[in-house]
Amino acid sequence: MTDSPYDESASLRDLAVRAGRWTLRGAAIGVAVSLALLVVTSPKGATDTSFALGALVLGFGVFAWATAIGLGETLDGVRNRLDVSSAWTEAGAREAFFVLSWLGAGWAFAAALTSIALGV
Repeated sequence: MTDSPYDESASLRDLAVRAGRWTLRGAAIGVAVSLALLVVTSPKGATDTSFALGALVLGFGVFAWATAIGLGETLDGVRNRLDVSSAWTEAGAREAFFVLSWLGAGWAFAAALTSIALGV
């Protein structure tokens, strides 16, 4: 089995485990960014900014993932027709934006929890 979350043989459990790993990594980033921003701003400003950045990553990931699914075959056809040598694949794009989406979700969630922990 490959590491791609879109492998045909990947089970729902495997996808959930991969999503969980990326969510935890995003959560670590969310806490780290929130705490790092405490140096330059108030606790509310730090957690609000960290949440906004996480939500931005999540939103971009979901938007790009949907685009890769909706236009993947079209983009692949254009790439082949123009004979452009590129390592881009529809599956690779879906995988990349799967990662960004779950990373952003963990980041935003952890920033919100950090806000609660800091009492703001």
